Amino acid sequence: MAFFKPLYGLIQLALNTDLHSHLILIPVASVYFAWIKKGEIPVATPPNKTLAIATAIAAAALSAYYWTTDFVSVENGLAASTLAYVLLIIAAALFCFGPNVLRTQIFSLWFLIFFVPMPLIVQDWANTFFQYTSAEVSYQMVKSANISIFRPGPLTFELSTIQIHVAPSCSGIRSSLVLVITSIVAGELFLNSKWKRWFLVLFVIPLAIVRNAFRISTISYLCVHIGPHMIDHWIHHKGGPFFFGLSLIPFFALLYWLWKKEKQSIAKIED
Repeated sequence: MAFFKPLYGLIQLALNTDLHSHLILIPVASVYFAWIKKGEIPVATPPNKTLAIATAIAAAALSAYYWTTDFVSVENGLAASTLAYVLLIIAAALFCFGPNVLRTQIFSLWFLIFFVPMPLIVQDWANTFFQYTSAEVSYQMVKSANISIFRPGPLTFELSTIQIHVAPSCSGIRSSLVLVITSIVAGELFLNSKWKRWFLVLFVIPLAIVRNAFRISTISYLCVHIGPHMIDHWIHHKGGPFFFGLSLIPFFALLYWLWKKEKQSIAKIED
């Protein structure tokens, strides 16, 4: 009941903003991962009450911060309240179950961090990072395609038919976040090795940059060889899902390769 208002606000945020549309699915995925691990739960041990109390205090402090602060943005306020809610769930798990049980459920608990919406400072940093890196890579792609291009600024390209500016909306932060979450889920489902899981997650960062850059360079190519009106083509305004789908090809190829290598290593050990 204490979290009814912020959780209702979180649902509204998820339903009305593209960046946070994934939030509703996170608890469902977390419960699913807890469910599939239910057969691995060992004998219960005494709970870690000290850590549980410390986590509960942190949750209470964040809740007090939420209720006593006039936040500039909705996202910042909901980030504080939702993190407090997640910490309260973790505190309850620490108080009720012992370390042995929690080791089997550690993924389903920490995965709830993605239930916390991005505060504005994180959004701005991620937008800037992908905006500038995508602009740099797309510039190199356009040059390699033998298209005449002048770059008066890090985010501006002057082509023979049009000037293109890489705006923050071109950063692809939403699809990049979804790709990161997908890589974490896929690693948990299909890979046993921790380094392979981390490699898969880290791989999606350059993959996201190349995907954004390929989209920008494709628009640039069309504007030069067909006409500047292609800046208003669906590829620019609604092509995100298409390019996201293209990025899944190398992603799943790498996932399959890692999975195959892992299976081969297990087979050698058994032999």
